[in-house]
Amino acid sequence: MSVAPLPVTTGEQGFRVIRGRRLRRPTVAPWSIVVVIAILAFLGLGLARTSLDRSAFELAELDKAIRAQSAANLELALEVARLESPARIAPLAEELGLVIPDATNPLLVDLVPDQPVLAGLDEVRANQ
Repeated sequence: MSVAPLPVTTGEQGFRVIRGRRLRRPTVAPWSIVVVIAILAFLGLGLARTSLDRSAFELAELDKAIRAQSAANLELALEVARLESPARIAPLAEELGLVIPDATNPLLVDLVPDQPVLAGLDEVRANQ
């Protein structure tokens, strides 16, 4: 076995340092902004959905109230029709002494805008 010294190398043949870009840590700010926007969008959609559901419940309650009031209105219209019935009014009028006249006297009025129409006392008594 023989030992021989290693040849001395100059700086050209050995390792050399190449200057490159410095490694940077990835920035967190853009990702955090995206995450915050995503969370706000999710919360906004939840809020919009909640308000729409609340409006739907209020609309359902209003529809129920409208149906109830329509039924009450129909009952009142039937009551008015019953109270306006001539069959109910005629006996009440006879009890008060109101009767249907046997003869009627027509009253003819000539409406001329320039002259006022005055009814005579005799004509008023004849129509009574």
